[in-house]
Amino acid sequence: MSGKSSAEEMAYSKIIDLLLSKNYAPGDRLIETELAEMIGVSRTPIRNALRKLVAEGLLVTGKNKGCYVPHLNAKDMKEVFDARIFLEGKAAFEAAYHRTQNDIETLLRIIEEEKEYYKRGDVANYTNANKNLHLAIAALARNSYIDKFVRQTFWRSELYIFYFDRFYAPDLSKVILRDPHKSISCIEHEKIVKAIVEKDSSGAEIAMKSHLKSTYEYLSPRFLMYGPSKGFQPESPKYNE
Repeated sequence: MSGKSSAEEMAYSKIIDLLLSKNYAPGDRLIETELAEMIGVSRTPIRNALRKLVAEGLLVTGKNKGCYVPHLNAKDMKEVFDARIFLEGKAAFEAAYHRTQNDIETLLRIIEEEKEYYKRGDVANYTNANKNLHLAIAALARNSYIDKFVRQTFWRSELYIFYFDRFYAPDLSKVILRDPHKSISCIEHEKIVKAIVEKDSSGAEIAMKSHLKSTYEYLSPRFLMYGPSKGFQPESPKYNE
């Protein structure tokens, strides 16, 4: 990996970490110079990382061409999860048909990593494992358009998960589960992978759709309770404009 791409990848990961740690609230602007100073790289890799995050749907651009955390609302959340249910259901269906032995080994490895990170409460690595699983399944559909749009809807929906899922927002709930065998998400992920391993296309599609639907149904009331209309604030609003 070249120094340039390494710096861009680090900037990309660190910006996501800042969102995870609630340094920014929905609607906040991300300033290149501040990010460069915090992360310890020049503005060029920061700029490229921000462009990538905009392309993936995690950030948006404003009228002044700056990058912002999108404003969150119930209509957008419903639409993005509906899109994920449709796209990732199809991706899981196709993945079960196309998967190879190497693919099976990759998916099983990600599942084990995810459970270990969940048990430790390692938010950053758990997030990465969750991303790797969903995007690996999308890639197994062997359809570049499905892959592209799954990435976009995945990252947009992650904003709602980052801010309103109990695992990512422990301040909203005093009870934090750490047993992966009791984690609904880990259990549902295992069901999806099991169906893909068994070449059960219909089962994989049903399991994926059920997983995403249950995620939305869990987040929706939390969004209504803790969302912007309730005065949502980030945990550490150090860099708000």
